[in-house]
Amino acid sequence: MPFLERVTKPVVIISALWVAGLLVSTPIEWPNLRWVALAAFFGSFVAARRFPRATMQGWLLCTYVAPGVLTLLLGEFRYWDLTPWLLGLLGTILATTDPTRWQLPAPWRVPLVVSLLVVTLSWPIIWLRELDFLPDIVGLADVVNNGAGVPPDIGTLWAFWVVLVHAIGVLWFDWLTHTYPRVELKALLRQVILPLACSFGIGLLMAGYQATVDIGTLNQGFWAEMRRASGLLMDANPFGMAAALWGGFGVALLVAWPGRDRTLTPGLAVAVGGVLLMSWYGLWVSGSRSALLAGTVVVTCVLRQLTPSLLCLRGGRRLVIAALVVLLAGGFAVSRSSLVGPWQRAMTEAPTASVASVRAFLVELWERNNYGAAAVHMIADSPMVGVGVGAFHLLVPDVGHEHQLGRIEPDNAQNWWRHQIAELGALGALGWLWFSVLLGSHVLTARASPGMEHSAALLRGVLLAIAAVSLLGMPTQNPALTLTFWTAVGWFGCLVPTPAGAWWGNARIWVVAWGLVVVYLGAFATESWTYLRPPHRANRADWDYSYGMYRPDPHPDGGTFQWTGARGLTVVPLTDRWVEVSAWTHHPDIGERPVLLQVSVDGTPLIESVRSTGEPVVGSVRIPENRLRVTIEIEVDRTWSPADHGETDTRELGAGFRWRFFDPSPED
Repeated sequence: MPFLERVTKPVVIISALWVAGLLVSTPIEWPNLRWVALAAFFGSFVAARRFPRATMQGWLLCTYVAPGVLTLLLGEFRYWDLTPWLLGLLGTILATTDPTRWQLPAPWRVPLVVSLLVVTLSWPIIWLRELDFLPDIVGLADVVNNGAGVPPDIGTLWAFWVVLVHAIGVLWFDWLTHTYPRVELKALLRQVILPLACSFGIGLLMAGYQATVDIGTLNQGFWAEMRRASGLLMDANPFGMAAALWGGFGVALLVAWPGRDRTLTPGLAVAVGGVLLMSWYGLWVSGSRSALLAGTVVVTCVLRQLTPSLLCLRGGRRLVIAALVVLLAGGFAVSRSSLVGPWQRAMTEAPTASVASVRAFLVELWERNNYGAAAVHMIADSPMVGVGVGAFHLLVPDVGHEHQLGRIEPDNAQNWWRHQIAELGALGALGWLWFSVLLGSHVLTARASPGMEHSAALLRGVLLAIAAVSLLGMPTQNPALTLTFWTAVGWFGCLVPTPAGAWWGNARIWVVAWGLVVVYLGAFATESWTYLRPPHRANRADWDYSYGMYRPDPHPDGGTFQWTGARGLTVVPLTDRWVEVSAWTHHPDIGERPVLLQVSVDGTPLIESVRSTGEPVVGSVRIPENRLRVTIEIEVDRTWSPADHGETDTRELGAGFRWRFFDPSPED
């Protein structure tokens, strides 16, 4: 194995652990989060060395129920509260596989590893960028990093979370590939699929309780008010999607479990009908329109694959008729309930029978409340490197405002591929796009191993359902569905062998791969230092941003001025075409030790002077048209404190400054 390949897995693991450490150190709502996460990771690692299967099964049982359990224990739920669960999985994975050797299928190894390197090596740039590359100053300042009022710690918290979910998702797939080759299919069903099925079943029971008894039980207020059940995932959309996918998973499990993949008995047919009925009940009470689409794809694949065998059974036609009657009765019963189903929600936006209405419907389907339009603008503004992994949510309010779409609430791009290109650019998303093409081709064209045709076709339906919904949303943004997706890919790989590919082991391909990653990181760092810096974003999108400055003091000549520390920055609204900045230093020893004073406006130097007196220095510059704000930065090479000279003022002072706007030629 080439060294350049072998080093990639440790890099990904170290980055995932580093970002997890930052993730659990940031929130203040759960003070013991870091200790619980630490115990989960090391406890799982130790336990998995002795009891690998039981340890992994325990964490898999948490997949669809952990959010609800945490809500019960903590009183509320935030995504990063799941970090102990993810680190428990990671600890088990590291204890039972080689942390230096990838086991990913050969044809997919390079694109998946490249995509992971882009994600796991670029997040430190985002972290520093959102602190304006001054963590010691901005980290302590009272600032927000977008027009919606999101502070930098929350913005970076989401980026940390996205990186961790990405990394653990692929590491989970790598673990599946290593632990369950095709000869271990029965072990995969018993040790992985069955615990996941039990976990989802518990969540489905809770959804049934919410739908029939109390919609507010372990159901966040937003979903309860909308009359939509969320099971134990605390979010109705991913719960509905999970319900839709488990229709295909459940049937595949039933078909494969007896070891008679080609045999369909009346009892098995009834069980299949029951699984589909429970699946559709779950997706219906969730009210998720995306789940309705996914469920339709799944049930179509199930019926297409099993109906011929069913009709050949003795009494098969009667079973089909009975199933239709049960489905119609169930649909009628659900439609009469007080919950809001996906069909009711879909019909509120359905087009009328006119060309204009259909056109408007298709435009809205693509733009999705302006998120799609904002994503297109993001891609146009930064086409090669994007805005950074996990940064779409943070930047979309500003991009929407800048392009007259409104101050959009933080959310995703409503299309998985569009979201990846918006965040990573064409260069950074190349690995994900490449893998998507390879996986899609494999799912659509590869043939299953003999005797595995039914199960493979059903899992193909699950993967096609995820792909279809990913055109209109991002279902795998939820960690439970991320795990579900990679489990589906791993299970499908057991049934349908991936083609061999020796090219991935060539040292030169890994030189190219690392070269691509390095080029991306360099270009992204440059973009983050310039166009994507928070003050520049505030300048374009018209919101207040400042740090490194003290409250205004009265000026002897009237008005006010402000002291800075060693470095200060402010983004101020324009009131005229020219800005004049006056700055000075009052260090007591300035005559003996001159002070370097630098002032820039919108990143362009305005004043650079070595000051040996306290006299102000003045500079002015004309601001281009169609600008709403201007950025003023001030920096000195040393500070002083009045407290060191017998005064009560303990501030560390750098420069004093004030500004004014004027127009010397209003007639122009």
